[in-house]
Amino acid sequence: MNLKTLLDDHQTGMSQFQDDFLVTTRAGGTLYGQYKQALRELYKRFRGLRELTSNNVRLQIDIEELEEKVKFKQVSGYKLKRAEIDYKEKVMLMEESQRAISDTKREFMRFYQQAAHLKEQIGELTDEKRHQLDIEMWEFKIKEMAVIDWITSGRLRNSTFEFLHACPKEMKARLANAISLENQDKLIEWYDTKEEQHIPNDLPEIEMPNNIDDILSLEDLNTKTKIISIIK
Repeated sequence: MNLKTLLDDHQTGMSQFQDDFLVTTRAGGTLYGQYKQALRELYKRFRGLRELTSNNVRLQIDIEELEEKVKFKQVSGYKLKRAEIDYKEKVMLMEESQRAISDTKREFMRFYQQAAHLKEQIGELTDEKRHQLDIEMWEFKIKEMAVIDWITSGRLRNSTFEFLHACPKEMKARLANAISLENQDKLIEWYDTKEEQHIPNDLPEIEMPNNIDDILSLEDLNTKTKIISIIK
């Protein structure tokens, strides 16, 4: 078994299962919470692709420059030896760079698929709708924190109280009643039987640009590369 065959099975970053369930579903709670998490992860991968692709271009320039320096012996002695080592090192780094870009693209596409799917369900976000969905999301999260507290330690932790008391008056009263000791069993039952919002496995494919410049420009992502036409 050769080394390349084994390393080809190595996947940097996260798997699709992790993307869908251990990141977006776990962190989201509500549909809107999942959407926010998907956007957060999508933006991180978008920034990552910008950096990785820029570095890849710089690396290619370095390789070409060093190749010329070595091939035509533009330097001599120790400088030539260093140039030869630098050239070999840059060539090896190119494989790592391309692998990182490939895996980041894969994650970028999955979170793009998630965000598009969730956006279709949420619809247009006005300031008022966003505010209401934010309230619902944080009510869910604080109740979830309380459930975990009761199950794992038999009491509400300081952090849960801090989140609770930072809420507006009406929301705080509502939550205080829901997570109280008297309603502990109801709260745990709510959590165990709550409606699950899972990311479908068979989301529509996304057309990704092959040109590095298309990835670097947000304008290109929305127009020239036609990525906005992702729901087929």
